[in-house]
Amino acid sequence: PVGDTPRVSPAQVARLRAWNNLDWALYAHLNRSFWRRAEAFGATRLREEVARLRQRRATLARRCLRGGGPLPARAIPDGRLRPFQPPGRAEILGYALRVGLPPSEREHCARLATPELQYKDILDRRQFGGRNVSV
Repeated sequence: PVGDTPRVSPAQVARLRAWNNLDWALYAHLNRSFWRRAEAFGATRLREEVARLRQRRATLARRCLRGGGPLPARAIPDGRLRPFQPPGRAEILGYALRVGLPPSEREHCARLATPELQYKDILDRRQFGGRNVSV
């Protein structure tokens, strides 16, 4: 609702813009770079690649995921696949694996469904030996 939006003073707006200036510059640079590369790649070819990627993703979702898509965290029995729920009203969805997947397929599917914080911890353990793990 509109009434829930906090008011921001002009001084706060200026501080927020200064604070986010580097993020904006990085975004603008990467956006320009992406569109230059997309143009060089070719719009038709890019659309075809995106369609193939979406088809592959749908195939993997049907093969790996219970329900084929995102679920509320409380509906995900495996804690390693349950996404962190920050305080507040927003609910972060995650994925539950289909029951009965063979072990090698289950491992592959779990890697694809692992939430970002848990995945970061896996990468940290591989790169740093576990010294940088989230709480």
